[in-house]
Amino acid sequence: MILDKFKLTDRVAIVTGAGTGLGRGMSLAFAEAGAHVVCAARGAEALEATAKEVRARNRKALVVPTDVTKTDQIDNLVSKTMKEFGRIDVLVNNSGGAYFIKTLDLTEGEWEGFIRLNLSSVLLLSKAVARVMVEQKRGNIINISSQASVGVAKHVSYSAAKAGIISLTRALAWEWASYNIRVNCIAPGPVIHERTKDFFSMMPEEVNTAALCIKRLGTAEDVATAAVYLASDASAWVTAQTLNIDGGQRCGYTFDDEVVDMMVAYARPFYWGESGTPGSQWKG
Repeated sequence: MILDKFKLTDRVAIVTGAGTGLGRGMSLAFAEAGAHVVCAARGAEALEATAKEVRARNRKALVVPTDVTKTDQIDNLVSKTMKEFGRIDVLVNNSGGAYFIKTLDLTEGEWEGFIRLNLSSVLLLSKAVARVMVEQKRGNIINISSQASVGVAKHVSYSAAKAGIISLTRALAWEWASYNIRVNCIAPGPVIHERTKDFFSMMPEEVNTAALCIKRLGTAEDVATAAVYLASDASAWVTAQTLNIDGGQRCGYTFDDEVVDMMVAYARPFYWGESGTPGSQWKG
């Protein structure tokens, strides 16, 4: 049956940024499709809440608090997953974050920090997991990019990193195809969830959806269904691709200066401290 190809029965999936937002949504969708889920992020409390919901769906869940910018913690994540499950079938590189800031105000430390968080971490974790997948002769990596990859003013570090993820996805897909490892990417548009609702609430709905053909913000479930497809055998002949799950935003991505200035004023202190350290709302 065709629908059986969407099942993930007893597969093991690592999801980073699993405590909230898209990561939580994908973790629960994977569990509903039959997978066991390794929940990784920096915030242990949120991870435990996601894991509880995975277990409520009669799937196993392993919580591994992880800062994906640190190689020793990446190695620990892979080691604990292998000890618990003995295999890794799916990796979702979802952790990341950014804020709007004028380029002339962007510090070198902020630039390097965002590139490390949003792009370098994807390569480092993919390499660590691919070593397992090469031995298995099977695996599936899903990278989360963004519609910001087209290039957004006053969002240069995030735009560059997310564009880099798309190119990295293609390169890894070519290099690892001979090991039966598929590598794909999802580029979401604006998605509302517990991490972003305060951000979107600062602006009228018509501003939030101005660049969208479908006049509503996306949901975590919109992205999660695409992730299930890419993780499953339903997409067995799909690799090196980027799915734009964006309400049609790709047709005309734009913000006027007034809107961006509102984002700049709000987002920097909300997500990131002035010293270059994560702010209280940044959950990684």
